[in-house]
Amino acid sequence: MIVFVAVAGALRPGYDANRHWISQLSLGPGGWAGALNLATVGIWLFLAGLGLRSQVSRWGFRLLLGCGVDLVLIALFRTDAGIGYPPGLPAEHSLHGLVHKVLSLGLAGAGIGGVIALRTALPFRRSPVAGLVTAALMAVAFAAGAVLVSLDANGVLSGSPSGLFERVALFAGLGWIGAVSGWAAWGSSGRRPAAASPTDRPEPARTAGVARDAARDGAGP
Repeated sequence: MIVFVAVAGALRPGYDANRHWISQLSLGPGGWAGALNLATVGIWLFLAGLGLRSQVSRWGFRLLLGCGVDLVLIALFRTDAGIGYPPGLPAEHSLHGLVHKVLSLGLAGAGIGGVIALRTALPFRRSPVAGLVTAALMAVAFAAGAVLVSLDANGVLSGSPSGLFERVALFAGLGWIGAVSGWAAWGSSGRRPAAASPTDRPEPARTAGVARDAARDGAGP
């Protein structure tokens, strides 16, 4: 997603990656590619949830599936034109745009909750704290983006960097889920070194007294 968003955003006339949201790439010429990008990431999240089912909590599993379904629906219910994109089109307020906004709120909640649920899925000592920090960053960034885009749409703070905050929230969540999925895939492939079992440990050296007794018993009368 990161590569597509960067390339498509740079090639679209009038698109400002700092101001405009990722879902707005599904509008205008080539909008089908933006919608396909969202749906593809949604399918990946759904499959990741299925793959992690036995390794994460029940809530983590459900939230991952919810994120996947949510993104696919967001791709189907495209956002409205607004805050200057696509260029030359007036701002819209349609039913499918309203559904898109509701789904976006659901995605934010499920994504933040999913990262919290997956905070212990990595076997590193500081991963629980890192997971909570990531979830907090997502919450703050999404809230800031939502406020800024509302101010921009109402002409109070035109050109505000709401798209940048959306990217921080979304990419942070996808990064954490990707790290958990990658670690699980590495473990299932058998390439990750397993912890040594007690039976694999070398026997402790025998004391000199035990060794002398064994030699005497072996010599016989």
